[in-house]
Amino acid sequence: MTPHAVVTGAAEGIGRALVEVLGAHAYSVTGIDVNAEVAARTQEELVNRGIDLGFLLGDLSQMADLDRLARRLIEGPAIDVLVHNAGINCVGAFADSDLGKQQTVLDVNLHAPLHLTAALLRANKVVQGGTLIFVSSLSRFVSYPGAAVYGAGKDGLASYARSLAVALAPQDINVLVVYPGPTRTAHARRYSPDNRHEGRRMPPDVLAAAIYRALVKRRRTLIPGIGNQLFAFAGRWMPAPVEWVMQQTLFKKL
Repeated sequence: MTPHAVVTGAAEGIGRALVEVLGAHAYSVTGIDVNAEVAARTQEELVNRGIDLGFLLGDLSQMADLDRLARRLIEGPAIDVLVHNAGINCVGAFADSDLGKQQTVLDVNLHAPLHLTAALLRANKVVQGGTLIFVSSLSRFVSYPGAAVYGAGKDGLASYARSLAVALAPQDINVLVVYPGPTRTAHARRYSPDNRHEGRRMPPDVLAAAIYRALVKRRRTLIPGIGNQLFAFAGRWMPAPVEWVMQQTLFKKL
């Protein structure tokens, strides 16, 4: 039987790269995205390359869309891999920010994964031996000044996933949390105050390949790339200088 994966934020960036690597390993993929035009283009391109891909459209910040998406997924095939990849950001000094936009960041990055996961687990849609993948952020270890709400949502997602892993272990459902650093995507470009060194960011296909290897090995955590691993280590054990670096390279440039 063909394994089935669901990937949120699948139309571009990391999500599209994950669709490509899963499709290359014979998964059928259901992508979820809010951008109908980009989703249609991605579907056409990847189907033409032999990938079994269909899209469900919806805004993950809207409860009505979340409920509709959950129903559609429950009506569909069993899920071997569920990837919570979709994410948005709102940068700038928090005291001056639009709290409505910050709430939307939490809705998409934290609430939506919780809601969809609960609905699918209640319906027993994730197969025994399946995997849930939560894309968190390296900010969990190094801070993210200027995007505090984004960091809070990604921290919450990681904490939730860690506890969920314990609860789902008796069902042989693995939970993998990924902590990417800077990635060469339009999303990163949009929110970064300085894109002069964009070429140093990890390409999304490299990240997706690392996630797939971790999926196969049934790992619980993944910090992709030796540079990110060293930075995370420094953030744990030498937080003050790492936070100074983040302040100088991010916050002061916003």
